[in-house]
Amino acid sequence: MASLLELASNNIGLSSLILSCFGLTWLYYRRSSTLVNVPGPRPSSLLTGNLLDVVAPATGRDWLLNVSNLYGGVAKLGTLFGGHSLLVHDPRALHQVLVKDQDIFEEWSAWTTTNSLLFGPGLLATVGSQHKKQRKMLGPAFSVKHLRVMTPMFVSIARELESHLSSIAQSTPQEVDVIGWLTRFALEAIGRGGMGRSFGNMSQSTIFSEAAKQLTATLSVMSPGATLTPYFKYLGPAQFRRFLLKSIPWSLLQRLVEIVDIMDDEAKKILAEQQKDLGRHEKDNDTKDIIRILLRANQASSEEERMTEDELVAQISILVFTAMDTTSTAIARVLHLLALNPDVQERLRAEVVEAYHHNDDAIDFNNLSALPYLDAIIKETLRVYPPIPMMFRQTLKDAVLPLLHPITGENGQILNEVHVEKGTDIVVNIIGANHNPKTWGPDASEWKPDRWLAELPESVTKIHDLSGVFAHQMTFIAGNRSCIGFNFAQLEMRVVLAILIQTLEFSVPKDKSIAWNSGLLMTPVIEGDSSIHTQMPLIVKRRNL
Repeated sequence: MASLLELASNNIGLSSLILSCFGLTWLYYRRSSTLVNVPGPRPSSLLTGNLLDVVAPATGRDWLLNVSNLYGGVAKLGTLFGGHSLLVHDPRALHQVLVKDQDIFEEWSAWTTTNSLLFGPGLLATVGSQHKKQRKMLGPAFSVKHLRVMTPMFVSIARELESHLSSIAQSTPQEVDVIGWLTRFALEAIGRGGMGRSFGNMSQSTIFSEAAKQLTATLSVMSPGATLTPYFKYLGPAQFRRFLLKSIPWSLLQRLVEIVDIMDDEAKKILAEQQKDLGRHEKDNDTKDIIRILLRANQASSEEERMTEDELVAQISILVFTAMDTTSTAIARVLHLLALNPDVQERLRAEVVEAYHHNDDAIDFNNLSALPYLDAIIKETLRVYPPIPMMFRQTLKDAVLPLLHPITGENGQILNEVHVEKGTDIVVNIIGANHNPKTWGPDASEWKPDRWLAELPESVTKIHDLSGVFAHQMTFIAGNRSCIGFNFAQLEMRVVLAILIQTLEFSVPKDKSIAWNSGLLMTPVIEGDSSIHTQMPLIVKRRNL
C-alpha cells in the first residue's frame, strides 16, 4: 500500500510540474505575442477578458465607440483565458483584411460553425471555394437589373402594410408595436421576392414568422458562448449532438432548437415546392424570385459546381433570416429617428408628397435622384446606426496590417503597421469605422442626413477609393464576404419608408422609452423591460392628404 501511495504521489507531483510548465509556457506565449505593444483596454476578467464588455446588451455599442476613440484604428482586446484579439477600424487595415488579403483573414470559425449548426451549409456557413461557388450562383438574383423587376412587388407589399396601419389609426392615433409589423413586411418581401410564395396574412403572426423573429434575440443572449461552438462538432455525430442539446435543462436553448427545427422544416417545404414548380414550367424563363433563379443556375451547372440539397435548403433559411431581421431593424431605426425628429419627418414627407404629385402617383424607386432627402436619411442612419456593429475574422497565417492613421504603442513608439500572428482573431469594428472622426470629422457620431446632400469631404471620398465599400462606410463591409443583398435591402427601405411617411405620422409614446440592445444585431426594446425580445412602440397617426 505504501509503495502505491508513493507512486501516486510521485505521479501527481510530476503531473503538477508538467501542467505548471505548460501553463507558464502558454502564458509566456500569450504575453510575448506580437500584439504586446498594441494599446487596448484592460481586461475586465481573467476568464472572459473584454468579451462581456463587447456583447453587453445595453452598453456594448457605447463601449466599442469609447475604445475606438481612446486607442485609435487598432486596439488589443482581451479574450478567453488571457488570450487577445485585434479590434480594427483603421481604413487601410480594413482594406487589407477584407479585400487585399481576404484569403488570409477568413471568416471566424465560431461564426461559420454556429451558422452551419443553425442553417446548414449555406452562404454564411461556408468558406473558400465553396463560398465563392455559392455566391457566384446567387449573384444574378441580386443584380440591379433583377431588382427593377421586383420593385412593383415591393410597392404592393408596402401598400398592404400602410393599409393595415392606417386602419388601426383610422379615427384616432394609436400606439403600435411597429417592429412586429416591419418584421412581417420584410418576411413577406423575401417570401414573394425570394421564394415565390406568400407567408400569409401580414396582420397576423405565423409560427414561422415568430420563430424567425425570436432567433436573433435568443442568439444574442447566448453569444458569449459562441467561441466554444467549433468544438461542438467533436462531440459525435449530429444525432448524438442533438440528443445532448435536448438533454440540457435550459429553456432558452430548447427554444433555440425549436426555432431551428421550424425554419428548417419550412425551408425544405419551400424548396420542394419550387423544384416541383420549376419542373412544371421548365421552359418558362420569366423568373422573378431568387430561389428559382438559383435553381435554374444550379440545374445548368456542371456536376462539380452544383449545390447539394442541403446547401439549397440552407440558402433559403439564411435568406429568410438575414433579409427579415436586418432589414426590419434598419427600417425601424429610421422610423424611430423620424419620431424623435419631427422636423426631419415633416421635411421628408413634403419631399415624398411632392414626388408623387409630379410623377402621377408613381415614383421610380430605382432612380436614386427621385428622393434625395430620403436616400440621405437612409445612408446616414446606416452609417451612424449599422444594424450589425461588428464582424469577425481569423488569421490563417502571419500577416502585417498597414495603418492609414499611425497609433502610439504601449512603449511610446509610433506604429505604422501591426504584425499579426496566425490564429489571431480580428474584430471588424464596423461602428468604429462609421464613427471615425478622422474620416467624418468631429461630428462623426451625430446623425446629420444633410451631410449627404452636400459634397462629401476629401477624407470620406479617400476612404471610398481605398476600400470600395458602399456609401463610404463599413455597414455592408467589403470584399468577397460583403453583404450580397445590400441593394435588395436599400430598395425595400426606400419603398416602404416613402409609402408609410406619405400618409402616416410617427411619434414616441410619452410613457415609454425605446432603447437599442447590442448583440448580433442592434435590436429595439422598451427601456427597463426584462424581455429579451424586440419591441418598438410608436404612436401612429393617420394624416388626411
